Parts: sequence; structure tokens; C-alpha cells
Amino acid sequence: MTSTLAVGALVAATGCTSDPAVTAPTAAATGVPSAPATSATPAGSEQDSAEQAIVVRYLDAISGGDTAAAWALLTPEAQQFYGAERTFAEYSPVDGTVTPDEASVLVDADLAVAEGPEGAFTLVSATTDDLADAWIVRETADGLRVDDAGVPPTGDSVYEWDNPAVGAEDQSAGGAVYDTTAPASISFASPLSQDQTEPSVVGYPDTLWVFLDGQQLPSIEAVSAGSGKRFTTEVGESSGAGRGLTVVWQTGDDSLGWRSSTVVL
Repeated sequence: MTSTLAVGALVAATGCTSDPAVTAPTAAATGVPSAPATSATPAGSEQDSAEQAIVVRYLDAISGGDTAAAWALLTPEAQQFYGAERTFAEYSPVDGTVTPDEASVLVDADLAVAEGPEGAFTLVSATTDDLADAWIVRETADGLRVDDAGVPPTGDSVYEWDNPAVGAEDQSAGGAVYDTTAPASISFASPLSQDQTEPSVVGYPDTLWVFLDGQQLPSIEAVSAGSGKRFTTEVGESSGAGRGLTVVWQTGDDSLGWRSSTVVL
């Protein structure tokens, strides 16, 4: 996003403690921690046109200020995170999802698609020289919907990027510099360190699925880092143009919800 956010657990009123019944497959259900890399498909592919189309509709709604239309395209789990449409309208422009200005640019970018582990979701990515973002699209009882819950608006951050050091979210160029001599890395604080009494709405994953400009890289496993976890991934030297690095994780073993975080390298 255009500003770096370092915020944490959402108030209990909008926390995610249970999920509506939907039929999408999950990585946890299959017991398979990772999947072979898949190639991204350019926008216009017939195979993934439905996933691309719903992202375009979502970005059009955001850029046009149509909160009701954007809200209707979210998964039940993303809606449950916000609790109500009015909360989504208030926080989504500043919580690391996508701003109207960003949406108006990204909707015209080439969209790439890649399938997540065991078909649990499709990741639709867009990258320009200055912006990058990605949206998790998955099947629900109401059809394809977008998992796009933002960074919780209160408390300390429970995850943040270490390299580049941009906090929880920053999908715009010009922020913290990516150190090409070290792996890209993101850290998660233990929910126990946040004195939480409810299940974490962000999750505390053991595995992250990694995508660079829509191309899937090998999944990465957590290593202990103090009281939390750290994930690192080698992405190579920059070509000078903006590159979008996205990590995706499931919010819990009993949740169908997924989250992502994207940075520009």
C-alpha cells in the first residue's frame, strides 16, 4: 500500500472464531504442505478467466467507491474479519488491502494467475513498476469470492516484513530498500505474546506459499526466531523493474480463510 502499516490483533467483535460452511478444499484437509510450482497465466486465459474477472470486478468496485459491490465479492471469512460492511468501508482504504487509487491502476495491469496447493485457491497477481498486489480467489457456497482481509486495525502487529523492512504491508515502490544480499524475510510474533484470548484472526502458520510476479516459488517452512517464527526465501537479483513478492498462508487448521502479504522488491 502507499503507507506502511504495523498494526495487530483486531478487536474481538470482528475476530474470526468460526467459519461458515463452504466446500473449498484446503491444504490442511489434504495433509499436503506444499505443491509443485505452477506457471502464471496471462490475463485473457479462458481457463482462469472467471478468477480474473472477479478480481477486475472487485478492483472496479474499489476504484469507483462502491463499497457495497466490493463487500459482496468477499469470502464469508473475509467478511467475518471485518464484521460489518461499514467496518470494511472505514478500514479497507488504510488497512493494507488496496486503495481506490491503487485499484484504478492495477485493474488495467496484466493479471497473472497461479493455482494454490491442492487447488485450495487461485492467486491473481498484478505488478507494475511502482505497484504490486495479489488476490486470493476461491470457491465458496456462493461461488467464487475474494479473500482480502486487511491488517487488523488495533494492537501490535503480529507479522511484519524484515527484508524489505516495510512492516506488515507495503505494495508500493519507494519504501524500505530491499537488501539483495540477503533473502527476503517475514516474521510472525506468537499470538501468545499478544495476550490474546481469542484465536488469531491473522494465523500463526508453519508454511508459506510464495509467488513472485505470479510465478509460484517453492513453499517455505518456518524457523524459530525468539518467541516467534521467521520465513526466508531467495528471490535473486532485481532486474531494475518492480517485482511483486507475495506470501500466502492459511489462517488456521480449522479455517477455510487464507491471507496474503505483498511487497515490491
